[in-house]
Formats: sequence, C-alpha cells, structure tokens
Amino acid sequence: MKLNPLCALLASFATSALLAHAAPELKATAAKIDELVNAKLTKEKIQPNKPASDEIFVRRVYLDVAGRIPTLQETTEFLKSSDTDKRTQLIDKLLAGDGYVQNFYNYWADILRMKTQMVGGGQSLPAFYGYSRWLKDSLRDNKPYDEMVREVVTADGKSYENGAIGFYIRDYNMPLDNMAVTTQIFLGTSMVCAQCHNHPFDKWTQMDYYQMAAHTYGMTGSNGVTNPLLAQAIYGGGPAKKKTNRYGGAVTKFDLPEGIERKDVGRAMTEILRPLRYNTVLDQTDKKALALPHDYQYSDAKPKQKVAPLIPASFSKDGNIVKDGAKPITAYAGWMTSKENPRFTTVIANRLWKKLMGQGIIEPVDEITDSTVPSNPQLMTFLEDTMKAANYDMKAILRAILNSQAYQREAYTKDVELGEVYNFPGPLLRRMSAEQIWDSMVTLYKPGADIPSIATKVDGEIALRRIEWLDRALNSLSPQQLQACTIAVAQKQKELAAEVRTAQETMDAASKAKDEAAIRAARKAIQSQRKRIDEAVDAVVYDAGFKRFAELAREGKLDDFTKDADFAKEVAAVLKLKKDGEDLGMDEALDILAKQRRAKLTAQAKARFTADAGRFEVNEKNEKASLTAWENYRDTFMLRSADLRSPAPNGHFLRDFGQSDRELVQNANNDASVSQALTLLNGKVFNNLMNRYTVIARAMDRARKESPEAVIDSVYLSLLSRKATPEEQALLKPIADNADSTDRGDVLWTVLNTRQFFFIQ
Repeated sequence: MKLNPLCALLASFATSALLAHAAPELKATAAKIDELVNAKLTKEKIQPNKPASDEIFVRRVYLDVAGRIPTLQETTEFLKSSDTDKRTQLIDKLLAGDGYVQNFYNYWADILRMKTQMVGGGQSLPAFYGYSRWLKDSLRDNKPYDEMVREVVTADGKSYENGAIGFYIRDYNMPLDNMAVTTQIFLGTSMVCAQCHNHPFDKWTQMDYYQMAAHTYGMTGSNGVTNPLLAQAIYGGGPAKKKTNRYGGAVTKFDLPEGIERKDVGRAMTEILRPLRYNTVLDQTDKKALALPHDYQYSDAKPKQKVAPLIPASFSKDGNIVKDGAKPITAYAGWMTSKENPRFTTVIANRLWKKLMGQGIIEPVDEITDSTVPSNPQLMTFLEDTMKAANYDMKAILRAILNSQAYQREAYTKDVELGEVYNFPGPLLRRMSAEQIWDSMVTLYKPGADIPSIATKVDGEIALRRIEWLDRALNSLSPQQLQACTIAVAQKQKELAAEVRTAQETMDAASKAKDEAAIRAARKAIQSQRKRIDEAVDAVVYDAGFKRFAELAREGKLDDFTKDADFAKEVAAVLKLKKDGEDLGMDEALDILAKQRRAKLTAQAKARFTADAGRFEVNEKNEKASLTAWENYRDTFMLRSADLRSPAPNGHFLRDFGQSDRELVQNANNDASVSQALTLLNGKVFNNLMNRYTVIARAMDRARKESPEAVIDSVYLSLLSRKATPEEQALLKPIADNADSTDRGDVLWTVLNTRQFFFIQ
C-alpha cells in the first residue's frame, strides 16, 4: 500500500523523532560494548586495530546487513558525504531495507534447514512456500525473536494458514530428531547423542532426552483431514476394534458394492489424500504419549514405559512445567522463550554477535555446556541484558553492535586456531558466503537488486492457493459423498489395473513378435496409469467438492462454510467467468487464478522492456530480441539467493561456492575449490556480466568516455568500494588502453578474481 504525500511526510517525521529519541540510548549501548571489549584487550595486553576507513566500512556493512556489495552509486554517495553521523544513518537505512530481509532470510534458512523439497518430493512444496513467506514476513515486520520461536515451536494447522508449520514438516513425523534440532538451534545444546544412549561426553541421559521430547511428541504430521465427520467417513470403514476412531467419532461400516473390498477402499483413499500430504500439522501433545524405546537399557525405567514431559534439572529448577491443564507444547514454548531461561537469551545474543564479528563470544555457538566459559563473560552478560531490555528486538542489538568502535575497526587478518580465545581487536577477516557472492553478482547485473522477486512470490501464492482449494473441496464433502467418491476411485483403480495387466500381456507378446510399434503402445499405456489415476481423483473427488462450495457461493451461503473472505471473493470471481452451460472443474478454476496473477507479471515485464528499450536506444528487430533474451535471463535466473530454490541444485553457482545443503544446521562451506575457479574462468555468470545491459557494463561504458583510468576506478569502486591505488592503475592501464580488451571485460575479470573481492575486510 502506498502512502499519500502527507502520510509519507508524517511517517518520515515520526521515524526521525523515534531515531532521535533512541540515539542517546544507542550510543550508550555501543559505548558499553566498546568499554567491555577494550577492558579485555587491555587485560590481555592486546592493541586494538585502528578504525576502518569509510571505504572498508561501507562495503563491510552492506555485506553484513544487506548481504551484498554496495552499488557504485551507493558507494560514491557515502564516500562523498561529509555528514559526521553518516555511518549511523547508513546502518539505520540498511536495517530498514529489503536487503536486510533477503540476507537474514539466508542466515535463518541455514539454521532452520529450510528446503524447497522438505519431504516427499514436490508434495511439500506448498509447505515450503508458506514457511518461507512466514520467515520473510517475520523479518520484514521485525517480529521479536522470542515470538518467532514460540510460533514455530507451537505451530499447527494448514500450510496456507500458518506457514510456521514448516518447522515440523521439515522433520515430518520424526519428533525425536526434531527435538535434537530444537535444542541445538534455540538452546545451543547438542543432545542428539542422548537419543540412543546416555551422552558419552556430557551430562544428558537418554531419559532426559525422552522427557524433553515428550513436550513436542504430539506435533503430528497429518494427511490433511481435519473435518471430524469426514475423518469418520475415511476411518469408519472397517471392523470396529474400538468404539471410537482417532478423531473421536464412532466407528461404523459403510456398504461396498460387489467387487470392491476394504483394501481397495484403503488404496483409493491413499490416492485421494496424496495431493494434501505434508501440508498439515496437528497438535496432539495432550493426547499422544511418548514411550521409551524397546531396547532401553538403564535402571531408571523399563523399555516401552510411557514418559511424562519434564525439563531436566540442569535446565530448570522446576522440571514439571505442564501445569493447570496446559498443553505440553504451550508450556514448553513458554518455558523455552522466557527471560528467566538464560540459555535461550545467551544463544541468540551470541549468534548475532558472531554474525557481525565473525566469531562468537562462545564457540561453538550450539554446543554450550555447564562448563562453557565465554571469552568475555562481562560482554556476554551485557549483550544478554541488552537483548532482554529490547524485548528480543534483533535489530536493536544488531544496531548497537554495528555502531560500536569494535565493529568499525579494521579486520583481524590472522588465523584463529580451533580452541584459541579471540578477544576482538576487530572483526575477523571472513570470506563471503556463497549467498553473499551470488547476491553481489546480482548487484552487478541489475538495478534494484534488493527488490524481492514478484515471480517467486506469485509461484508461492499459486501453490498455496491450490492446496487451500483442494483442502477446502475435500473437507466440504459430506461423509456420504466422500464414501461414494472413494468407491468410484476404487472402481477406476481396478479398471486401470486390468488395463495395465492387459497391456503387459500385449507387450510380452509384442516382444516375442519383435513388434516395436506394439511394444511402444503397450509401454505408453502402462506409464500413463499414474496420470490417469490423478485425473480420476480430481474429476471424481475434488471437482465434486468444488461444485459444492460453488453452489454455496451462488446461494450466498459460503460464509457458513468458511470465514475466509479472500477465499470467498476468489470463488465468486472465478464463477463470474464461467460461461452459461459450461461445467467448470477445479483445475480450470485454479488455472484462471494463476493466469490472473501471472498477467500482472507479464504487464510489468512489458513496461520494463519498453523503458529499457528507450534507455538503450534499441530499435532494430534483432536488438529487441537480444534485449528480450537478456531480460528473461535476468528475471528468471539472476534473482537474489533468497528467491531461488532452497538450496540451489547441484552444479549451480551457489552450490559450487559452498551453499549449505540444509541437511544439518548451518552446514555451509567457505573453502575454495577447483570448481569455483573454473566457474569464474569459464562460467556463464561472469561471461554475461559484460552484456551491455548489465549495471557494471553500463558503468564501464560511461567511464570509457572519460579515460582508461576512469574505467579502472569504476571497476574498483563497484567491486571493492574504493578507487584503484597508483600501483593498481599502472598495472591495469595497459589492459584498459586496449579497447578490445576492455570490451571483453579483462579489467573486470582481473579485479573480480582477486582475493580482495571475496573477503569481507
């Protein structure tokens, strides 16, 4: 939503007033950080590094906050400014920008192990989109960290309603594994060894592990059926072994036609529920008890004994936190995120310090034990107190660190050996992450690199809307309707199975006769079974559900079925497009929605092309084709890493440069490799940088009209945020003097391949 000019002016005044009010407190917090860092340096007789220059600072802060190098314009504007408070102003600007969301999304996606295909192949894709949207929205809204954690730990519902359920979908129906990840991420404790036996190097017992896991054990992945009556239709079909099913409904039988058995109904229901799998989490923590494993070998309990939720004594004086009828998961989330839980605050404060300074005050950040001693205990305590006072506002602590002298000193360039105490005379010299390298390349490609990809957003919306419509269609059916649909699908499956058997017999005969045409026809019939079953399910079940809530919409009774106003409007809008006498199916309706959303993208692309064609004076037909190809490549492939598949596929630039595979917490790799060198030497990403439409090529073209020296400086300012030294000018001038060499990008290639480019100084 756009503000009108008056509202925008008032918002600007309000922001300025807020910053002015916060300035003294910010300066005092930053000064206290410096006091504690300097006191430790003095005690250890270590000389702090000298203050970083504006050139070093501007590049560092863009990479640390926005996740990319600054543009040529951003660098030159900052370096030219004589404002004494320009660093603080830049920090505030970056923390408020889209670049912060993109960068810290990558950071948290690594920690949370967020994957596009979390489980079950593409069936969990909508859950990923919901999870991704939840995280980006949380960062954009600056949601307090404790609130974010409570939301993921207690997340239940549907992927289209509550994206935070992705936290449990990621470990779908593996609650014990999820507990290990939860304690590692939020409590900085590695308990995973205690899942199978008492921890050999720490105090955790297997009983401790199971008692902790009992709080979250009932966070269960579901097939998507949440309508109790509908569940009755599904699970009430067999002989009753108990009086009620797992949804609380009475178990009854329904009659089956001749030739259809109970097992056929089960197979049919599996196919019906297939599109909805991995998109629902149910909170059954007050109903589902955890039992010890069958091979439990310790004397404090027996194998398969039920375990009550309890917090180990080393974590809490009162381990029984589930009181007054509270749900175990709610009590657990409240205990974990409480200000009285010191481990929770320590971990996030330490993580954010490491994000900016390159090393934690406690290392490793997620293997804290009772014997762990911070390298600077007073500083660690102060950061914890600051985090609590700010009510877990992550930007508040980031802002304080960024404004400190400790952060704004030159980088420490020596290696810090494993186990060595580091006292922060300056931030550590670090290699960029794979995402920072890629996003910096995107910055050299196109303007507005921080702007989120609308195409990615639309893809997510379409995937979530499809799941929503399918889910609502299924849950709109009456038990009798679903039973009839299930029988129809079972009959179709038997027909297809008979056809497949016939096709197999035909193929055997054709093989003996060496009839290639008959073999191909038979093979095609066999391979088409999966598609035909899916089509049958859509036509028999989901189209029936769609027709039902379409009828409710026409009768004005859709509110009786759902309170979702957006959903009701979409149904009404689609029905208006239906022609008289036309029977609209769900897939057709969803296609209409997708086309409507993508039509906006097409209009935006056309407007952008028209503007670019004028800017570049593109007139000839072949030039227009070249510009079109470039913009398609740029808008499809050259997206910020936060808008790409997560993680990127093997062979992608990001994976070559060490992007995490998201199998383990923070599993990225910053080591150099031969494949990285080959990517820079011969890769498409670099070769396309010299396309005349890229930001860097245009900057070099403008500089070429001035002098070879200007070309060199434009490259250095764009990549390293500084001008070339006299020695660098002398070294590169012969290359820049050669027009052909400059056109091939030799100056750019040379600077891009220096170690300076890949490191955060």
